[in-house]
Amino acid sequence: MNKKHQYRPIIYFALAFAITWINGFLLAIQSQSGDKSIINLLLAYMGPFIAALIVMYVFADKTFRSDFRKRIYDLRLINKNYLPFVLFFLPLAMVISILISIAFGQPAEQLRFAEELKVFEGEVILSMIILVLVPVLEELGWRGYGVDSLASKFNLFKTSIIFGALWSIWHLPVFFIKGSYQISLWEQHPLFAINFFVGILPLAIIMNYLYYMNQRSITLIALFHVTANFSAELFEANQISKCILTLVVTVVAVAIVIRNKRFFFKDKMNLHIIDSARKGISMNDYE
Repeated sequence: MNKKHQYRPIIYFALAFAITWINGFLLAIQSQSGDKSIINLLLAYMGPFIAALIVMYVFADKTFRSDFRKRIYDLRLINKNYLPFVLFFLPLAMVISILISIAFGQPAEQLRFAEELKVFEGEVILSMIILVLVPVLEELGWRGYGVDSLASKFNLFKTSIIFGALWSIWHLPVFFIKGSYQISLWEQHPLFAINFFVGILPLAIIMNYLYYMNQRSITLIALFHVTANFSAELFEANQISKCILTLVVTVVAVAIVIRNKRFFFKDKMNLHIIDSARKGISMNDYE
């Protein structure tokens, strides 16, 4: 049997944004008095995952949910050849970006390992939660339903651009939470905040490429997302280096698209949920 699930991207993204933004802006209000509810924090970052569960249990059948679970626990979906890239690309890109910035007169001290986490100033436990747990929660939603919902309507390039824009805007509430890394970007210079939003687009292209080249493995992309978060915190990199990092990642994303034109610009993905639940999706499903 070859049955297609009818994806509902508008409903999904509306739910994901509503859950995240309601809790995110509540956090922003709370932070003005020096308080942050861990419940609101988790609900904010779980918005994509909660939305995916709602849509899957309201509109999808057991086979679709089985496919979702498979893509979490079945490590056989992962092509081992991609693991070095997943684990080392962003740390290496960060080092390259720092070296370039040093060549243009920025301090060499950036190559030192960071002495503290900067996600939330002075809050180590909260910062660790965001660095480790949050990427996993996000990817359970974004790759669990969101990206596929777009890929069922558009080719992979358009899917990546649309998703990258949505994912970027989705972060908006954190720019109003007192003590957050993102709010410090505005305080340093608006261009650094803009770089945060822009840098998500090439990252989305690379992540979606890895996702579909590894039979839609949610686990692999969660690992890449965690690595991305730690790469940004690993060194004492300044914002100039992080702007350069955006350029480095963009160059790699462009190279990936050029080398895989057919993969990115085919009409749209052909997602057969029942087939994928049994044997995973191979490259042949996209040709």
